[in-house]
Amino acid sequence: MKSSWILLAVPALLCSTALVRAADMPQAVYVDDAHPMFSLTGTVGAVAMDLPDGGGLFQGEGANDPNDWLLGGTAGFNATLGTGDVLGGLQGFISLNGFGTYAYGNYNKTSSFTGTGVIVLQGGAGPNLGSITITTSSNAGMGQAQLTASNTNPQGGNILVNGPGSLSNTPASAEDIAFVSPNGQSFIWGGMQTRVNGAGGSATAYAAIADTNGGVFVAAGNLDGLTLTQSYTTQAFYAGGDLTFGVAGQNGTTSLQGYVGPSYRYLAQRNDMNANLSVDVPEYEDLVEFPIFTMTSSEDLAAHYIGGVAGLQATMPVSDTSAITIGVEGGAYYTMASLDSSGTYTVQGGDLDTGVGITPYPLQTVVSDGETYEADTIAFAARGTVAYTMSIAQNAQLTFSGTADYLSAVAKPAVNASISDDNTDVTYQSGGTNDRIAWGQMLNLSGSVSLTGQF
Repeated sequence: MKSSWILLAVPALLCSTALVRAADMPQAVYVDDAHPMFSLTGTVGAVAMDLPDGGGLFQGEGANDPNDWLLGGTAGFNATLGTGDVLGGLQGFISLNGFGTYAYGNYNKTSSFTGTGVIVLQGGAGPNLGSITITTSSNAGMGQAQLTASNTNPQGGNILVNGPGSLSNTPASAEDIAFVSPNGQSFIWGGMQTRVNGAGGSATAYAAIADTNGGVFVAAGNLDGLTLTQSYTTQAFYAGGDLTFGVAGQNGTTSLQGYVGPSYRYLAQRNDMNANLSVDVPEYEDLVEFPIFTMTSSEDLAAHYIGGVAGLQATMPVSDTSAITIGVEGGAYYTMASLDSSGTYTVQGGDLDTGVGITPYPLQTVVSDGETYEADTIAFAARGTVAYTMSIAQNAQLTFSGTADYLSAVAKPAVNASISDDNTDVTYQSGGTNDRIAWGQMLNLSGSVSLTGQF
């Protein structure tokens, strides 16, 4: 009876796997070549996931916008069937692979701004059809701010705020502008202030829009004294499966294999604000007190990836009962994504000039439950794996592996904003021809342990 050793490489985490076979090399595990071999592998591990940021743009001194890694666990399986000799002595195989990964992150970030900067903080997919333009400038003897904001809410009401330029060669000036739509289902708030003193001129403008589709807060200019604290959680579920067909052969003591086949992936993300984000605009002087704007939002993103994968692996024996495997894989997918969001937005307090006196803003609340938005694109995937496998019984192996995964297209809420290089001007738009879904990149780093048995 002709015998050969068969060593199964770990199913690459979140990836296809394939049978590693070295013909005619006596090892600790033997099978009869006259019979196809079937193997099962179970995998568990830990994963660190870096998803694209979405919903906010912070620029300027004091902005705190670090990468937020999610931590979690993963589990997978692999079933491989050897099909015998193919293609002039190469060994054929078929593999079925599946996995599921869950990752979670709970974050608190505080940004304390100094000097000029820009903030664009969007809830969900943003307002229905909104636009905010802020222009500020200053020099030793002048400060100027210009604000224009408009929105058409989903109920068809158009609201518009035009803030005339506020130019000052005096110690300070401020203007507070507000509009609440008649049906109570949307609002726009805006404010500007300028100042000239011994340190020179300064200018700032702020605006917020909220309707039943979503909301946004935008600020530009001198942000001295503005502090934003964000508390939020992010959850991700990543799952999929592959059916691969491959061949394996021998080059000296190294076993080589290649495989290709159809592949499917599913990625769900949920972003939740743990508490209201409160924006209390710092005033230059006591000329006016700006109201407090708050927002809370939740976003659900789901994406389906349909395509294929191809990979190569090389396994090199370390001893009679152990080996090291190095693998690379690439994939391409047609990707379909959707975005659902909800939130609550309020504005209250401050000074409202009613023409007969100064009174606080009454509480205005808008609850959003935005419609579902969809987008599609092409995504590319890449993966690298290093694994160490050792035999623990005649027909069983234990494998330890480390994997890095990259995915080129991961859905996130689109924030359509143009910011000047000096962080003094910003233009924000939502709706119309602007995208509601944008695409970022994902990187996963994982470690796992696998148990394989042959039958």
